[in-house]
Amino acid sequence: MKNFVFKLDKNIEIVYKSIFIKSLNAIVISDLQIGEELYLLKEMGLAIPQFQLKEMKNWLEKIAEYSKAKRLIINGDLKHEFGEASEQEWREVTDFINFSKKFFEEIIIVRGNHDNYLLNIVSKLPVKLYQPYYKEKNFLFSHGHLKIDVNKETKYLVIGHEEPSITVREKITKIKLPCLLFGNYNKKTKIICLPAFSPISSGSEVNLKKVDELLSPLLKESDFYNLEVYIIEKDIGIIKFPKLKFLL
Repeated sequence: MKNFVFKLDKNIEIVYKSIFIKSLNAIVISDLQIGEELYLLKEMGLAIPQFQLKEMKNWLEKIAEYSKAKRLIINGDLKHEFGEASEQEWREVTDFINFSKKFFEEIIIVRGNHDNYLLNIVSKLPVKLYQPYYKEKNFLFSHGHLKIDVNKETKYLVIGHEEPSITVREKITKIKLPCLLFGNYNKKTKIICLPAFSPISSGSEVNLKKVDELLSPLLKESDFYNLEVYIIEKDIGIIKFPKLKFLL
């Protein structure tokens, strides 16, 4: 895991596509989008190998073994379908939660915009479900799709939803790389925008967007162009890139 750990500050580490918050003894992930494979087949006719759940479980186990954290916070979009949960979502969400309980004593879920009908699935599972946000100490966890009040006691605002990525161009080719964004939300609060934990997420190319084109209203309110960029790629590791304003 050496190449997949980066110290963000004295209390927070990036660990692959998660963050480890030491003071909360918690791992935080976002945008798992369980069920997206079936959705892509049904709605778009795209047949892709069903590896999403297996890969996420493999990475979660590595993250848990490295961090020894006792708590898991899923910061929205555990499932993919906007409508009623699909059979795949029922089966695989249950599988993922039961697998996670092998490593974490407490599982907290913050409801995201894709998590309609999630309560039907998790009502009998060992989790705590919060909406529209979860707050603990000086951390505020919100999926990021809603505008919420961020008070001055909040030191860190943690969001997902945007599923940020960076597009790097070289001559006639380009590559899209998932990334984590970190910087000032305002003078009092730092913002952390997590990448999608899902390995099949296409990602939102944040270096090709204007502020008013962003998905998250909370990210729009940040000091967007001065955010730090941390590329996270499973075959490379974590690489700190220049700030967003230098990648436009």
